[in-house]
Amino acid sequence: MQSPNKHIAIIGGGPAGLMAAEKLSALSSSTGFSVHVYERKPSLARKLLMAGRGGLNITHSEDIEAFTQRYGTRADIIAPLLSAFSPEHMRDWCAGLGAETFIGTSGRVFPKSFKASPLLRAWIARLEGQGVVFHLNHNWLGWDDTGQLTFEHAGAQKKVRADATMLALGGTSWPRLGSDGSWVNILEEQGVEIAPLMPANCGFHVDWSTVFAQRYQGAPIKSVGLTFAGTVLRGEFVISEQGVEGSAIYALSSVLRETVMAKGGADLVLDLKPDLTQEEVTQRLSKPRAGATFTNHLRKTLKLSDVAIGLLYETLDRTRLNTYGAADLAVVIKAYRLKLGAPFLIDRAISSAGGVTFEALDTGFMLKNKAGVFVAGEMLDWEAPTGGYLLQATMASGVYVAQSIAQYLLASQQS
Repeated sequence: MQSPNKHIAIIGGGPAGLMAAEKLSALSSSTGFSVHVYERKPSLARKLLMAGRGGLNITHSEDIEAFTQRYGTRADIIAPLLSAFSPEHMRDWCAGLGAETFIGTSGRVFPKSFKASPLLRAWIARLEGQGVVFHLNHNWLGWDDTGQLTFEHAGAQKKVRADATMLALGGTSWPRLGSDGSWVNILEEQGVEIAPLMPANCGFHVDWSTVFAQRYQGAPIKSVGLTFAGTVLRGEFVISEQGVEGSAIYALSSVLRETVMAKGGADLVLDLKPDLTQEEVTQRLSKPRAGATFTNHLRKTLKLSDVAIGLLYETLDRTRLNTYGAADLAVVIKAYRLKLGAPFLIDRAISSAGGVTFEALDTGFMLKNKAGVFVAGEMLDWEAPTGGYLLQATMASGVYVAQSIAQYLLASQQS
């Protein structure tokens, strides 16, 4: 027999929380679930809107095997989530909200509008239509001595008793949008194991000369090869005053970060002319300079960009430029060693690694030491590169945990 008014508290109004709210509220008529979303900010899904400013990369089109491997050591854990809500499910879901998608040349998937705001408006309207109740400006403080959820709202404390709770509070990237990691202390006080939160999809410090940093800050290095720890890729990144950042750096940030933490630094190998072999670079550099300066010779023979040439000046002894042979110079161009230091601070990162460990959860992502409390999204101990993988797994975790909550509550009704 159905038990009415099973109160489900979803704490965090980002993609994971909203997706769980959608799935659970769709069951409300048959289960008696009452779904409430508590959000500390005055509006929902602020990070989703921020991500949409540059064109919302909703997922990726590569085959599911390759897709799953993007989650590295957590691939086996993320795989069931992707089964519950795959990239194809994501595209169908977007279409159902009036946001048809397309596949870009890189394989990334975007809404045709390139915007997050129309999608979010349609999503919120759907959730409200399904009876989801939103509680904005509710800052979660933890539990009281009786097990009730405690929130700070309008200058006062508010108590809520929930039959099931889902925590979807995000990591610590973009803290001004709401994900500041304040939940770490709350859960650690409850004995929940938390892996240290670290920057992911982040830039790294480089000890640039003052001249280089001032001249090339903000300059992109395009179509360059990158090699590190056996991984070879091609992409672009950007010079910043403190170091390097951008998509190609983010793709390697996990292994770069671990190496920097273990060894104090990392040597990233760049191929500044990936379309040419080392022999071809040598042949071109061997052409007579005919009075051209070193810089103009590089521009004319190799079409190196100014910033790439600037990198060579950072490495080569300027007083001995004329003594470098073509073959030696070709080695530097094809295997330029960029010495990286510490990652940028976490509040500047695209996402974060670390969080609630999977050892602290059962297979349904419920805390082992706190019955009825489930965890989803970026506050879990996983990471992924940019390219649609972050958002896909975040929303998939919302679907997966919603299924676990439904099973938990239905089982409790029958017992």
